[in-house]
Amino acid sequence: MGQTPGSSPGGRLRSFGYAFSGIRTLIISQPNARIHAAATIVVFTGAFLFGLSRIEWCIIILTIAAVWTAEALNTALEYLADAASPEFHPLVK
Repeated sequence: MGQTPGSSPGGRLRSFGYAFSGIRTLIISQPNARIHAAATIVVFTGAFLFGLSRIEWCIIILTIAAVWTAEALNTALEYLADAASPEFHPLVK
């Protein structure tokens, strides 16, 4: 049985490289992502300073992850829509 793509150590490392490249593109190309990054730092700093409980940390981490996931999906859909039809369409903003 052959290896699946990306299952070798070198392939796995390349996969992480692609993922970090995507995150970098997200932060560079999307102004809202930079706002989310600043807000994430502020929230983590505040949570640390206020000494939150484990459950509060879990809620904050899950909430921040949901925001970043939504931003990444939105960006991916914008790029996909631009690739499918480069003309401006009012429903694709």
